[in-house]
Amino acid sequence: MRILTLAHLPAGQVCTYAHWQYTHHTERPNLHSHDFHELFWVEEGEGLQVVNGERRHLSPGLLVLARAEDVHGFAAARPGGMVRFINFAFPRALWSELWTRRLGRRPVFFASKDHRAREWCLDAAELDRLRVLGRDLAAGARDMLAAEAFLLGVLSLIAHREGKNDSGRPPAWLTDSLAAMQQPRHFARGTREFARLAGCTPEHLARAMRRHLGKTPTGVVNEARLAYAAQQLCTTERAVLDIVADCGLENLGHFYKLFRARYGDSPERYRRRAFLPPNRGG
Repeated sequence: MRILTLAHLPAGQVCTYAHWQYTHHTERPNLHSHDFHELFWVEEGEGLQVVNGERRHLSPGLLVLARAEDVHGFAAARPGGMVRFINFAFPRALWSELWTRRLGRRPVFFASKDHRAREWCLDAAELDRLRVLGRDLAAGARDMLAAEAFLLGVLSLIAHREGKNDSGRPPAWLTDSLAAMQQPRHFARGTREFARLAGCTPEHLARAMRRHLGKTPTGVVNEARLAYAAQQLCTTERAVLDIVADCGLENLGHFYKLFRARYGDSPERYRRRAFLPPNRGG
């Protein structure tokens, strides 16, 4: 396994700032570690990161902090696909100094050993802010001042973003993906499609759902499926099996169990009740 280092950078340069693109698809990417910390965010495409033995999906808007101790590798998510991200690598000493001097050791960030806690799904405005923060680095300024300014800006974005989201109002990326998941072409594909639309990892989506809505992604997907099924039963004469297939459920018994728990009856009895003529009294 390769161990990457910043030791051979030109004089006066303490960090790197680069675009990386992976077009090769493999289930087992070549792994490496490094003697520096880094962060990256996905600009385009769908990819795979294997990090510390776990597979993580990469999609546009995902920001990841990587510790020096992490062992990871990258690949395109599927044959013929690609993933492109911007990477910023910097000395561990810079983070240690900022954590002590600027942050008072309160925020965790790179101090967390759990790689899943170092992922954030950003919206379009936040991605634009990252690009603006990186303009000096992109223009060639790679000294300690430029590196510290950029890193502080990124950490400030994360900290203030999380404070904003803790206000209780769901972020735009969550409400937009929730709305999209009401469509059959999306809810039929399940929770992985939900995470793809949200532009984040399934774990990040689950945390956001729990914090803002008190629900799970699976619960929301099943709610959309059942609402669609009930609508089809009431307004069409389509076979139950066809409706279940539209919902993306392969287990008919599971569908019946979910439907009965939601509506208190079987799909057939629910349909018969829906088509009963109104009671006009005496």
